[in-house]
Amino acid sequence: MAQVLMLCHDQHLDRRVVAQAVTLIEQGHSVRLLALSYNGDTTDETTQEGFQLTRIGLNDIVPENPTYNGYMSRQYKLNDLLNWGANRYPKRLGVFQRTFNFGSKLNWALYKFLLLARYRNRSLHDPLPFRQAFVKHGLPHTADVVQVHDLPALEAGAELANAWGVPLVYDAHELYPEQKSFSAIQRQICSMAEATQIKKADLVFAVNESIGEEMSRRYGITKPVTLLNAIDPPAEFDPEARYDLLREKLGLSAERRILLFQGGFAPYRNLESLVEAMAHVKTPDVDLVMMGFGAFGDLLKLKAGKLNLMGNRIHFLPAVPQSELLQHSASADIGIIPYPHVDLNSYFCTPNKLFEFIQAGLPILANDSPELNRFVKLNGFGCSAKMKSSKDIARSIDAAFSQNALPQWRSAIRLRRGELAWSGQGSIYGQAMQSLLLKRSA
Repeated sequence: MAQVLMLCHDQHLDRRVVAQAVTLIEQGHSVRLLALSYNGDTTDETTQEGFQLTRIGLNDIVPENPTYNGYMSRQYKLNDLLNWGANRYPKRLGVFQRTFNFGSKLNWALYKFLLLARYRNRSLHDPLPFRQAFVKHGLPHTADVVQVHDLPALEAGAELANAWGVPLVYDAHELYPEQKSFSAIQRQICSMAEATQIKKADLVFAVNESIGEEMSRRYGITKPVTLLNAIDPPAEFDPEARYDLLREKLGLSAERRILLFQGGFAPYRNLESLVEAMAHVKTPDVDLVMMGFGAFGDLLKLKAGKLNLMGNRIHFLPAVPQSELLQHSASADIGIIPYPHVDLNSYFCTPNKLFEFIQAGLPILANDSPELNRFVKLNGFGCSAKMKSSKDIARSIDAAFSQNALPQWRSAIRLRRGELAWSGQGSIYGQAMQSLLLKRSA
């Protein structure tokens, strides 16, 4: 039995991470996962899936960039001045305390200004502040293999693997440096870090063919093993049943046809244009259901209200547990993936909802992009179209519902969804890991 240490910088555990851990456990190995806590405290637990989970307290996440180091250096000097004054002139402690408080506020303001100057980004600071925390909490748990999920913990994983003389595995969940929310300098920092650290990995996974090919070209490495974000349908889901949960919850008549978006409500996902598109859709019996989570949903609801479509042609539902998700997805007529090409990740995306729709047997309408075309268009799971504006989206919705192709699309999905479930992808993952694991556990 091999000991596997996984590093993941997220708080919410992506199902891809959990699925891989479960696959290793089923093969007889032991898994410990380091992830982030939701508060300042570090905790340990055993999950219901059977792996050990250490959640690193946010108090341990200490940036290592020069701007932060300069801030802390100035803060230490202010603290030294306070202690010197309090000891030498105890009767003037209040004066020194007020001076310290004022100086600390100025130092914080200077720090924020210098961060903005360094990263040219108001909303994000140090893009890779996790090395120290993951090394500190990983060292007590000597492992036979270290696996890193995504770039932020890759340097820490490489350091731990080197310290123990064990293989390093890197699972790239996306082209991390290419995120739209990053400034140019942040993208450069991430690209340089990935270029340096990825060559230390003994095995690299990518979420689809296009991203794997891009990483190979960009970093001069062997093409990563493609490992899809697939999902196994839960035991509660019957793939042969006809569900109607969305109409029941919303009080929609059987004559209304449903276009479903599910997942996170967030910027840069074309969701504002999707809502606006419903004002241009000519097919009279189609309703849009937005089922998901996130504060951005409030803005979408406001937009739907201004268009006088809220509760009429546009409906919002909260996200449901994973065990109930496919039943809700299967209650729609078409699922939509409208993600715009705002960065390479969006252009090459194969989001979780793609595989959720497939397992639910739900035909798909997707933006015209390489990987979505690979799955949706080439397999006959639905159709794709350019979605550069709300009117483009509206035209694509009208075209999808006018084709009378839903039975053929459902049939094509039914024939192939088994090979696109995690059971198949888990075999790919397990076989790729096996040589590393057997070598270390022998």
